Amino acid sequence: MISGVEIKRKIVHLATLSIPIGYAMMPEKTVVMILLFLFLGFLTVDLLRHYHSGMGSLFQKYFLGKVLREEERTTLMGSTYFLFSSLLAILFFPKSIAIPSLLILILSDTAAALVGKGIGKVSIFGKTLEGSMAFLLTSLFIVWFYPHLNRFSGSLAALGATLIEVLPIKVNDNLSIPLVAGAIMFFGAG
Repeated sequence: MISGVEIKRKIVHLATLSIPIGYAMMPEKTVVMILLFLFLGFLTVDLLRHYHSGMGSLFQKYFLGKVLREEERTTLMGSTYFLFSSLLAILFFPKSIAIPSLLILILSDTAAALVGKGIGKVSIFGKTLEGSMAFLLTSLFIVWFYPHLNRFSGSLAALGATLIEVLPIKVNDNLSIPLVAGAIMFFGAG
């Protein structure tokens, strides 16, 4: 069953499509400056909520359990990781790889959560097989239809991102998914 919190999170997740769309339409330098400003702002808020009791109480009351997951109580927020990974993907990879890497994170992760929590039955590593298949299929769709992308390395990236998403790795998947997908496409394209 998909909870109200998860639906709110996925709406926010889909709103982040503005980053790869904006990057497709704006110069890299402009996007990097915007993302750097946003990342530093989110990181500041994140650190304040951990080290300032007033900010911690505010987050406890208004955000935890409403938009933030319980596991984000003691770590950085997923949005902070997302902004950091977006910034790194844009800095490390060419636009033709950074954009599909971010699309995989945004669209495939959303599909995995909705399918997995909606109809998922077969559990693997705390996720569902159905959600993981939705992630893989969405990722493959992105890399096969994104223009001027090497389909072979894109398919490997889709598989690698799916494995990163499903395996119980301690690194936040908002950080690891686009960087792993981008690295596979970058090094596999040559």
